[in-house]
Amino acid sequence: MILISGEALIDLIPDPERENAYDAVLGGSPYNVAIGLGRLGAATAFLSRISTDGNGEALAAGLRDNGVDISLVVREPRPTTLAFVMRGTAKTGSRYSFYLDGTAYDGPWPFPAEWPAAARHLHVGSFSAVERHGEAVAGAMKNAGGRATVSYDPNIRPFVTPDREAVTRLVERQAALAHVVKASEEDLLWLYPGRPVEDGLAAWAGAGPRFCVATLGERGALAMLGAEAIAVPAPRVEVIDTVGAGDSFMSALLGAMDRDGALGAASAAPDRAALERWLRFAACASAITCTRKGSNPPTRAEVERALAA
Repeated sequence: MILISGEALIDLIPDPERENAYDAVLGGSPYNVAIGLGRLGAATAFLSRISTDGNGEALAAGLRDNGVDISLVVREPRPTTLAFVMRGTAKTGSRYSFYLDGTAYDGPWPFPAEWPAAARHLHVGSFSAVERHGEAVAGAMKNAGGRATVSYDPNIRPFVTPDREAVTRLVERQAALAHVVKASEEDLLWLYPGRPVEDGLAAWAGAGPRFCVATLGERGALAMLGAEAIAVPAPRVEVIDTVGAGDSFMSALLGAMDRDGALGAASAAPDRAALERWLRFAACASAITCTRKGSNPPTRAEVERALAA
């Protein structure tokens, strides 16, 4: 199975048709990645802290309904974490502010003492990997070494982690522990102001990962495979909402790798042809998500139909 670690929360998204009204949507970047992998047919488990309140029950049901194992989720009575979403554009993406303290998120992160025997891959990311749980996440990434492959998506949220210098140090440390690193252009520009995206990506790629990827919105994605740069375009679509687009890219990238047997301790680094194939699949899944409201990742059949067309 693919083990996903990170936050699960409720996104409060402005309703464009009603003034001062919000739609409550199941969310959290790692949560979205788990849902996306489940829809792609990959055996997936989620590790997190989720409330037993009504919103928490909806989050847990969303995972179960998409075939995601929640046996490693800690349930507790404190309320569900909330995120207020401020819509952006296709170029800037959305902005988020969070309510974390005193919620189900605010407690020891529930990594098991013994590595789960079935877990051949660990994915970590978003603010749960760099905020109060950052050291626990780094420890789990180290523990996975030799047992599983590891992927990492920092998914920077400046409102949660405003200390750029401290966050950059931790992100670089965690990137060096991963086999696959994915970040958005926004992430890299926030971490390294004034530095070309390609330079930051190349520095990470030289620190240990098999490859690193930057998503560039409507311009597609750029990957570094060693010193080799690989670019793929983004499919042309009518953008309805960018919420969850990066998470769909991440889940589809892992799903494509999983289908090709490229995850797990015994797997090898990819060649250019394999990586290009995975990136095109991920870019297509991300584009489909942009045609829908909220984070609503596609199934494998939907992505394959779009690619064929």
